[in-house]
Amino acid sequence: MNYQNQGIIVEIEKARATDAEWIDEKIRIEFPYTEFTPKKIIERMNNPKYLVLVAHQENILTGFAEIEFFLDKKEIRLNAIYVDDAWRGQKIATKIVEHLVEECRRVFAERLFLLVRTSNDGAKELYEKNGFTFEKMHDKKIEGEKIEVWSRKILPQATHIRRYAS
Repeated sequence: MNYQNQGIIVEIEKARATDAEWIDEKIRIEFPYTEFTPKKIIERMNNPKYLVLVAHQENILTGFAEIEFFLDKKEIRLNAIYVDDAWRGQKIATKIVEHLVEECRRVFAERLFLLVRTSNDGAKELYEKNGFTFEKMHDKKIEGEKIEVWSRKILPQATHIRRYAS
């Protein structure tokens, strides 16, 4: 899917195996508590329970996201979202979230939720701007830090009703 903002065209699409090393490099920086490898990332790319997306401008990777499907509960969890420092402030994360919301609608999920560190004010600001609200404190910690659960209800796409004269 293509998005245009301030003359910049950003494409968001399913990640490919060739993207795994770049994603792994970013995960090691932003999510060091995880134990991912390029091989594990590729396994997730090939697992229908997950969807790994990348954002890029031309051939430059600018960000990624991973979601996990819990369709028996009509929910999707956003496991990770990342935009490279050089591309922040250009609404790429917002475009990724919009894409994820459409994915939720596609599979009839009613809730998109995520976990975020209490101290991550920048992420929480992004989530709030994109319709997420604080739900509760999570019962576990990540690297000793408290975690919050945020969620967004997914409403079905509005449909147009035509009325015909009788």
